[in-house]
Amino acid sequence: MQRLHPEQQHSSLGISKALNEEVRLLQEGERTGTGQVRKSLTDNNFKRVPTKEANIFTWTRFMISLYYNKVYFIKVFIIIIFYFVMNLYIICIIYLVGCQYVWFFNRVDQYIILGALPTPSQIKRLHKEEKVDVVINMCSEFPGYEKLYKELNITQIRLETPDFCIPSLDSIESGINQIVALKQQLPKSSIYLHCKAGRGRSAAIAICYLLRTYQMDLSQSQQMLLKKRHQVDKDLCQTDEVRLFYKNTLSDIEIGRYTREPCNE
Repeated sequence: MQRLHPEQQHSSLGISKALNEEVRLLQEGERTGTGQVRKSLTDNNFKRVPTKEANIFTWTRFMISLYYNKVYFIKVFIIIIFYFVMNLYIICIIYLVGCQYVWFFNRVDQYIILGALPTPSQIKRLHKEEKVDVVINMCSEFPGYEKLYKELNITQIRLETPDFCIPSLDSIESGINQIVALKQQLPKSSIYLHCKAGRGRSAAIAICYLLRTYQMDLSQSQQMLLKKRHQVDKDLCQTDEVRLFYKNTLSDIEIGRYTREPCNE
């Protein structure tokens, strides 16, 4: 039988060898007078990456040292991430509070304001600060604040249109005719035109209002509306209802039913 080398007679895990190493470190610590035996857990021997042939005890020792060396940096990293997230949250809150009204509505011209479905507090603000005395509600799913409108002496006009649909040609012509009449009756007031988000149904009425009021074509009216409120549907000018309204508008101008004014934008 082959005789094993004395070093090979130790445990296959290399535990005896590792313990001998610890004894040596202890003796060295006693000779130097430091006595810091525990420091061996974080010395260079523990920080050295073990080879593939290393035993389980060596790998365990290395992982422990890795934990001790990196736990501080993990804590610092978590703190940095926490403060970053909190600051980002605060910035977003400040931005939303400061810009909610910019998203909420946009003035198209001195008469028309295009926006989303308002809250009662926003209605009061519009009435007080923007002189809104007329609300055109395009929502078939929302009846409006009838009691509040009555208290504020605001007139509501309902042109009920299902969500995600373009108003019919009859609804568009009815809405534009009422806007033209109200501009003459209430020259110092504003009209608030809304659907749910202020980008589809109400925007279709707004683009037709621009076509009826100003000397511009379909593309120009679309660009002007996007400039005023960037949320609006970018293809409104290509819908059949808007194109047909524009065609009828040009026919009415040719026979002298009304004229349009230059656009100063």
